[in-house]
Amino acid sequence: MLKVKYLIFGLFAGILLLNSNLVSAKELVREAKVILVKGDVNIQKAGKTDWVKAKEGMILTDGDTAKTAKSAVIEIAFDRDKKNIVRLDENSTAILRGKMLKQVELPRGKIRFVVKSLKKDSSFEIKTPTVVAGARGSGGDVIARENEDTVRAQEDELFVQSFDEQGNMIQEISLTEGMEVNIERFEAPGEIMEITGADRGDWGSWKEDLGGRIEESIKEEQPAPTQENISQVESIQQETVQKQGEYKQDIIQQDDTQRIETAVEEETPKTTGSTYPNGY
Repeated sequence: MLKVKYLIFGLFAGILLLNSNLVSAKELVREAKVILVKGDVNIQKAGKTDWVKAKEGMILTDGDTAKTAKSAVIEIAFDRDKKNIVRLDENSTAILRGKMLKQVELPRGKIRFVVKSLKKDSSFEIKTPTVVAGARGSGGDVIARENEDTVRAQEDELFVQSFDEQGNMIQEISLTEGMEVNIERFEAPGEIMEITGADRGDWGSWKEDLGGRIEESIKEEQPAPTQENISQVESIQQETVQKQGEYKQDIIQQDDTQRIETAVEEETPKTTGSTYPNGY
């Protein structure tokens, strides 16, 4: 009997270990979701040679590439709550990197990003051929040109690293909110300057529009009430009303009983001493 118990315990522990391993393996792979497509945008899945039209709701993973044509835009959410968003502007190419999708390569074009949900001590990076711009709960723009890159810190703070042709880091700087820097290919970062009012206004308009769209999408994703759920709610409401009625009736009955008992006590004559003659 004891051996059977140990065997059952061993099987149970093995099942728990297997399930935990499956969960861990699943958590090590992250997926991104396309939340906006405007114009001619194409996706090339990792390991494939063909391109397919990007569609809202499409799932992207490590190694997938997005390419936008003139006047085209794509936005990608890297978390379920849509707190980490990347926007790829027109005439741009971006490649998602890493199983946890913590880096996006930008060979050419412009990326706008906002990152508000990261684990402690982790970062989200935009990488051009010569620069890495990292965010730890912030937002900004990265523009990759043929001979020069631009990094703008639109919210909070970014770190910017420049590299030489051999991949060795030349310099790392911090870019505070409202500032930008230009970096020539394979050179140290240039002079830090203030972002223009037009660029700040463009960022503000995008954030306002993005917030409204995300709020609307969250409402749409909430499941509509089914007839079964409605019936359950109505049943609970009816039961609650019935119980309230029974409770009120009990209170009324208790109150009536108390008044009757009080009246009887008041009408009953009180006697003192013995009612028998001679004290018996």
